[in-house]
Amino acid sequence: MIRFGMFNSINGDRKYKAEDFAQYFATFIGNGIFVKPSDCLQIYATGDSMSVFVRPGKAWINGYYLINDDNYTLPLSAGDTTLNRIDRIVIRLDFVQRKMSVEVKKGTLSASPIAPTLKRDADAYELALADVYIAKGALTISQAAITDTRLNNNLCGLMHGVVNQVDTTTIFNQYQQWFNDYSVTKAAEFLAWQTDVTTALENWIDAQEQGFEVWRQAEEQLYYTWLNGRKNDFDAWFETVKDILDTTADGNLLNKFNDHENARLPHFQVDTVTGKRYATGWVIEDGKLYFEAEEVI
Repeated sequence: MIRFGMFNSINGDRKYKAEDFAQYFATFIGNGIFVKPSDCLQIYATGDSMSVFVRPGKAWINGYYLINDDNYTLPLSAGDTTLNRIDRIVIRLDFVQRKMSVEVKKGTLSASPIAPTLKRDADAYELALADVYIAKGALTISQAAITDTRLNNNLCGLMHGVVNQVDTTTIFNQYQQWFNDYSVTKAAEFLAWQTDVTTALENWIDAQEQGFEVWRQAEEQLYYTWLNGRKNDFDAWFETVKDILDTTADGNLLNKFNDHENARLPHFQVDTVTGKRYATGWVIEDGKLYFEAEEVI
């Protein structure tokens, strides 16, 4: 069937549909996002919630266009309690709804999830802007969880004013491979560094423990040496005192103790006002305790 266009209508003989214009634009405008600015329709994490936002930009799909003139917020569901998933952010050309929009395609739960497949049939056509990894239990989304797919020509790509797009898939794959290799290299370097630091720390702790044990033993030896010296000094002093305290001195001392214990008023006090001297003590009479004092002449 031969088609042509566009010509002025005379008495309604030339009528064109939206798909006629879309087909016309699609002949020289390839699918994808605009080249400039570099963050055209890029997906960013809000950082404190389960939401992302889409930067301003433009895109074309099969001759139809989408314009986003401000940050556009998209909410995502919280992470599952046990499994992970990957949600895909897409631009959707919906022929049934007769519109273009930016949507979230929720991924399937899995221990090793994959992103949802793009829909490209008679009802809709989708371009993928980014994949968002939703870990189990996640309540917020970080930028590190977002994989930018705009430069992957199989998923999205850059719009150019030619029939065939500039193929960015190879460049994207090279970048992705470099990033993966870099990540693996840095992860290995970090693991090696962590092992070295852990080993050094353990060696330092062992050395500190050994040093403390040596110090403890030395201090313990000094203490026992000092203790033995004090005991020897006491024994020598006691031997000297024992020679001085003969039997008579012991007896006199014992008598003084007995006299004090048996005396009715064993204590002596001097009145500081009168200067008189008193013998004092506690006595029991008729079952009662009394304090007595007698002047000593």
